[in-house]
Amino acid sequence: MSDKKPLVVAHDLAKTFDVSAPWLNRVIERKPRQMLNAVDGVSFEIERGKTLALVGESGCGKSTVARLLVGLYEPTRGGLTFDGQDAHAAFKSSDARQMRQRIQMIFQDPYASLNPRWTVDNIIGEPLKEHGLISDAEELKARVAELLKSVGLSPLDMVKY
Repeated sequence: MSDKKPLVVAHDLAKTFDVSAPWLNRVIERKPRQMLNAVDGVSFEIERGKTLALVGESGCGKSTVARLLVGLYEPTRGGLTFDGQDAHAAFKSSDARQMRQRIQMIFQDPYASLNPRWTVDNIIGEPLKEHGLISDAEELKARVAELLKSVGLSPLDMVKY
């Protein structure tokens, strides 16, 4: 029965940013605050084992929706459940670490998210170590090699930068 429930449910998600000039400038220039509605009323469900593609023109809010989903932003309105649990409440609670193990984001810009001074095995192994999934060095190397094979790369690529 639990397999029939969606894994992710976003309901009426909205995110508004204050893009106003600093307070003193607004007072001197007699300008009101300016708010930007980056996301307004987004709802969707993702079933277990399914993929959702979020497509749109530049600046339409795709990255903002992704950041809402992984807890980097808090919604101005609406809610998000992950596996039946209120995700944003979980991100603020003692369950945050467990939730972050299950929901993660891979950023587009490799230069901002991948350290060019790290080898491939360090980059792939870091989340496994960070989340306490593997602590033994040999077991970690074996798992990284297995992960590389699973995406069509050679374990020999582990030592590359």
